[in-house]
Amino acid sequence: MSIRSDPAIKTAVLFTALALGFACVYAAAVAMARAGMLPFSMEHEGFGRASFMGSVVWLVFSNFGPALAAVIAVAIYRGRAGLANLWRSVVQWRVPGSLYLFAWFGILINAAVVIAGYATHSVQFDASALDPLKFAMLFFVMAIVDGPLGEEIGWRGVLLPELLRRMSALGAALIVGVVWYAWHVPLYATEDKLMGLGEHAIFLYTCIALSLIMTWFFLKSRGSTFLMIYLHDATNYSTFLRSKLFPKIAASPVPIIVYMVLLLIFALLAAAALARRKAASPGEQLVERAGY
Repeated sequence: MSIRSDPAIKTAVLFTALALGFACVYAAAVAMARAGMLPFSMEHEGFGRASFMGSVVWLVFSNFGPALAAVIAVAIYRGRAGLANLWRSVVQWRVPGSLYLFAWFGILINAAVVIAGYATHSVQFDASALDPLKFAMLFFVMAIVDGPLGEEIGWRGVLLPELLRRMSALGAALIVGVVWYAWHVPLYATEDKLMGLGEHAIFLYTCIALSLIMTWFFLKSRGSTFLMIYLHDATNYSTFLRSKLFPKIAASPVPIIVYMVLLLIFALLAAAALARRKAASPGEQLVERAGY
């Protein structure tokens, strides 16, 4: 089968084009709203946007853009069977219990960042921010409106398994990481994030490192998108807790260096495990899951 006729490549390419396209549509909508060309606000407010229509546009084209792109691409090239298998992966929660525990590796990294922050007198504990009930609720809220659900149905639910059918796990993880980064760029531009080359480099590094780690989890779970949503949420939530409870009070490069080094260690361990897998072989369990 040629690459051009391969449904895996077609699905991956269409998904990527749609996901990146939806992100650009959202960025354009923000620019138009700020220029007074739209009758509603697109400004950030809490977990949503300052207007109802702005929140709808944000949910469809930004927050759930990858999920929407995934459903469209799978429907076109995989049909009903593909959609059914995608749904099964989203609700596939029965995975080894240790993976749910290991998914909190971000807590270890952020704890080290806090220690480094105290050592350099660049962070402090904010007791007033401690609200256990609110924090517990936010874990579930963040899973829905902070990226995990809307993104992972696309990144690890569709793009990763499709790429795994044509290349090694290591290669697929690297590509997903780059696409993941590229998707964020227009979205972050609307919030004046990633303003400098250094910030772009750090974020690209983070996306690739996390993609390697998450690919290891994906394969260990035999293709559970549910675990990917949980893992993504646990990673975001770990950083959220650290930033809320231990806010920065002074500039210091040490905490970010500690973060990058520890993330690199986890990523290298994952990369080594992925490199041991046979090229172009995602495992029989993934082939069976997708019904190919």
